[in-house]
Amino acid sequence: MKGLKWGAILSFIISMAVLLLGGYFSMDKLAPYPEKVVVNGKVLFDKAELLLGQDAYQKHGLMDHGSVWGHGTLRGMDFSATTIHLMVTYIAEFYNKPENASYNYKSSELGIENSIIAEIKENRYNAKDKSLELTASQAYALEKIKNYWKNTFKNGDKDYGFLPDTIKEEAELNAIGSFFFWTAWVASTNRPGEVFTYTNNWPPDKQAGNTLMSEAFIWSVISIVGLLAVLGLIIYIVHRYRFFYGEPKGVSIGRELINLPITSSQLKAAKFFVVVIGLFILQTLMGGLLAHYTTHPGTFYIPIIGKFIPYSWAKTWHLQLAIFWIATSWVGTAIYVAPLISGKEPKGQGLLVNLLFGAIIFVALGSLAGGVLGIKGLLGNSWFWFGHQGWEYLELGRVWQILLFAGLIFWLVIVYRALKGKLFGPNKDASGLVMFYTLSAILVVAFFGFGLFYGRGSHLTVADYWRWFVVHIWVEGIFEFFGVAIIALFMVALGLVDKLSAMKVAYLTAILVFASGLIGTAHHYFWYGGPSYWLILGSVFASLEPIPLILLVVRGWMEYKTINDAGKDYPYRWPLMFLTASAFWNFLGAGVFGFMINLPVVNYYEHATYLTANHGHAALFGVYGMLSIALLLFSWRGLVKTEFWNDKFIKVIFYLLNGGLLIMTLGMLLPIGIAQTVSSYKNGLWAARSADFYNTPLVQWLGFLRIIPDTIVIIGALLLLFFLVTTYFKLKPTTCKVGDNVFQGKDCEMI
Repeated sequence: MKGLKWGAILSFIISMAVLLLGGYFSMDKLAPYPEKVVVNGKVLFDKAELLLGQDAYQKHGLMDHGSVWGHGTLRGMDFSATTIHLMVTYIAEFYNKPENASYNYKSSELGIENSIIAEIKENRYNAKDKSLELTASQAYALEKIKNYWKNTFKNGDKDYGFLPDTIKEEAELNAIGSFFFWTAWVASTNRPGEVFTYTNNWPPDKQAGNTLMSEAFIWSVISIVGLLAVLGLIIYIVHRYRFFYGEPKGVSIGRELINLPITSSQLKAAKFFVVVIGLFILQTLMGGLLAHYTTHPGTFYIPIIGKFIPYSWAKTWHLQLAIFWIATSWVGTAIYVAPLISGKEPKGQGLLVNLLFGAIIFVALGSLAGGVLGIKGLLGNSWFWFGHQGWEYLELGRVWQILLFAGLIFWLVIVYRALKGKLFGPNKDASGLVMFYTLSAILVVAFFGFGLFYGRGSHLTVADYWRWFVVHIWVEGIFEFFGVAIIALFMVALGLVDKLSAMKVAYLTAILVFASGLIGTAHHYFWYGGPSYWLILGSVFASLEPIPLILLVVRGWMEYKTINDAGKDYPYRWPLMFLTASAFWNFLGAGVFGFMINLPVVNYYEHATYLTANHGHAALFGVYGMLSIALLLFSWRGLVKTEFWNDKFIKVIFYLLNGGLLIMTLGMLLPIGIAQTVSSYKNGLWAARSADFYNTPLVQWLGFLRIIPDTIVIIGALLLLFFLVTTYFKLKPTTCKVGDNVFQGKDCEMI
């Protein structure tokens, strides 16, 4: 056990060191922000205008409508890929004018198409005076590109769902085109002394000379071999050392838990769960609106909604609400569970829980409102602090982000007050399970703090490097670590597994999660302006991410068997069924769907397509959504009076939520993603993200059918809210006072 413990610690430290060192050495390989962009000595735009355009992109939430270098939202165009296509088109237009034929001196020997590629690929950035020299044709294209984007955001574009006056300020309208031109230059011009671009030749666009690097194919093959080799080794270790063979303590413990008295803080935690489902329902409604906008951009059955709520608003809320309701369920569960672990209620705990609840509501409402005001351009120069930061998943303004971080720290303090007796002193938990659980909660809070490591005006590549510490490591690494910890805690608490077996599995899973998931974050850096060594690290280690997920689905199957063995009247049957569902989605959504798109040879073409959305929905809602509902129901089962619990009602909710998600992913998102990837391969990413693709019969038909799974999920969420609201007034009264033993002599102590 000690070896496994140190293995988990070393896995975390070494993996973080690799990722941080990789980031450090990438800083001198960033695409430059030129001080000025010139043609024949004439300044076309400067760095100040470029940064103003970047501000406009972030301020108005355009990453939640379209994307740059593939990172962002899927319904709008990828602004960099589209601008590259426009650049090629306008350069060709320039040379097709009789008066400009003499400009292209290479066209006679290379042909016009190859000549344009050679012109685009040549890097004319002067590092000494930090200026970027354009050719006459590129300067012509720049002017056309700026007019194109100015018209798009001023007058709107119905085909892509951009409403009129998406950007209102004239200076921002002029600057946004300069910014998109720079992103296109970065993605189409070769690095100095290299034969590939700053974005490793992404996006695919043969007309601009962007094709798959040979290294991407080679490391994809190596990654597959590595996956098979390591998977074989882990299977041997699991069976050789009997990781999944612990004996249960007896399911009767679970039957005793529902009869325990509750404390003041536990009763006050109940309102967290009602809010959770309220946020969940609003999130699903926004998801339904986004699905409608996909096939009917900028319109809705109620016209005022289509005219007033842009895609970026709906997407911002859809993502932020997902994070809020999942995180809030974990906060509420930790508060409920703490007295069950320690056996006692600290003095003043109920008051602190109420303060935390008020703080969470304040931050949630403030950040949601601020995001809308920022998108609408109503916060002036304060947009970054109180409005929309402009980064997908981290949209909330910096002030709200800091307050949320502080709130999470406050949550840790509340939980620690209840757990400290089991962490230190004579009653310390010798198995290490409570410490494992506590450390996982600390890491959840700590990694959210990485979102504060960049600011307004940060280099896109640098900001995105730190953003993925939150989006990938926080959500797909640390959340998974926390999930493993709390699942181990619950399985022990319910008497379904012994401590030794739980800790062995938890440590082994943590080793694999850290080793694969942390360094595997590099697969998000493939095409976003970082050096090519991210291809090596990202492909090899990201390919190993399914291994801990395979272990989780094995554990989930064993949990399912244990649940059935316990009988249909087992009080925690359906909370554990949601836990098993989370393990299933971890394997399918995060494992299968994730591995399917992580190999560089596939990711090059599928990046920024619906295959990514398919993985995202199955992983976030399937894994962490189902886990959150499992935790919520586990807590609610102990809070509500036994006679008012309804297993049949929960069973219906279980099948609605999981069935709806299964139809959505396999029936809608996956087929569209495959078709989009094929289009990207054949015609380039710009075509796969064009309005023409979204208007194809396949996308329109599947988009219309999307109302079926969306409605199923929404009904499931509404039924869950109904169940919580109707039983909220049937909760057990507080009978356990400060200092009292929660277990009152019952033989069901959790730890």
